[in-house]
Amino acid sequence: MHLKTGRGYTYVESAKSLAQLTEELLATSRVGLDTEADSLHHYFEKVCLIQLSFSGANYVVDPLAGFSLTEFLEVLSRKELILQGADYDLRMLKKSFEFRPKTRVFDTMLAAQVLGYEKIGLAALAEKFCGVALSKTGQKSDWARRPLSAKQLDYASDDTKYLETIADALARSLRESGRADWHRECCERVVETSGLEGKSDAKETWRIKGSYGLAPKELVFVRELWKWRDEEARRRDRPPFMILLNEDLIELARWRVQSPHEPLHPGPKFMKRITGDHLARLEGAIRFAENLPLSEWPVAPERIRSRERQPSSEKVEALLAACKTLAGELKIEPCFLASRATLTAVARHEPRSIEKAMEVSGMMRWQAVLMMPVIRNVLGIPE
Repeated sequence: MHLKTGRGYTYVESAKSLAQLTEELLATSRVGLDTEADSLHHYFEKVCLIQLSFSGANYVVDPLAGFSLTEFLEVLSRKELILQGADYDLRMLKKSFEFRPKTRVFDTMLAAQVLGYEKIGLAALAEKFCGVALSKTGQKSDWARRPLSAKQLDYASDDTKYLETIADALARSLRESGRADWHRECCERVVETSGLEGKSDAKETWRIKGSYGLAPKELVFVRELWKWRDEEARRRDRPPFMILLNEDLIELARWRVQSPHEPLHPGPKFMKRITGDHLARLEGAIRFAENLPLSEWPVAPERIRSRERQPSSEKVEALLAACKTLAGELKIEPCFLASRATLTAVARHEPRSIEKAMEVSGMMRWQAVLMMPVIRNVLGIPE
């Protein structure tokens, strides 16, 4: 059976070659896995390549070649998977194929964080444990375009080629440091959260970063401009940021409120890029926002729930300082141990047990176990 091979990998682009790969996959228990998607170039993002390494062999599977992946993905789901930064890959695999791992996942990036490494990227780990320098050429490729170049396929295959060696070295360090359980729980959390459906209210997705604190009239324009941008992105199958950046969208909303009678040209400098039908539709969105009755204006979100007791800033800052001290002793990043949001929830609810701390803050058990003495000390909670 003919398989197209490259620099140390096999390119799988036919049903026959995928069947052969699936057969070989049955004989192994562990697989290094990565994906390439096209979210930097397209609105309708999808997985465009699936890279695997196991038993000393490397493969690049082309899921856009028109053959069924069902049996292959079912077999893959039953293997222990090694990934670098598993969250995005697992989310994309679920979105594209409803793929979910059925056994253990070992995330090398999370292992590096648990061990307190300063550099946790794949290139740094490959250099540390394998003595190789990975190329960044192809990092921002449009992976949906065919044919793929040899350089692109070389880059893609390198993403899994060293994962088994890196995972073995990290696993030894985790065992020696007594942190293997921390890492296991982190990986289980990633698998769990990557399988959740988006919880955000579809009606509120227009509330982009930077819109908090805007006046109600400015929010009217932000919402309608977001709708325009989303529709343009869909029409052109481009990511929204390629249509208009968030900061530009907010600038335009503010400018329009301050200059209600000015033509869009001249306006903010970036407006020069928007022409033709795109500009006509933008003008329509702005007119709609200008004529929207007050009763249909969006309501500014409340920072604080009126019925929920808020902790004093002094308590939160004290917890953050104590967390930073503990993290320094453990040689890990403070935010990896507990974020500001986590500690704000702790200060609000003043949990008296590890289980309660986990419930009110979302901490994993290893984090709650480490932080509970700190919490008791800072908040004056008796044992």
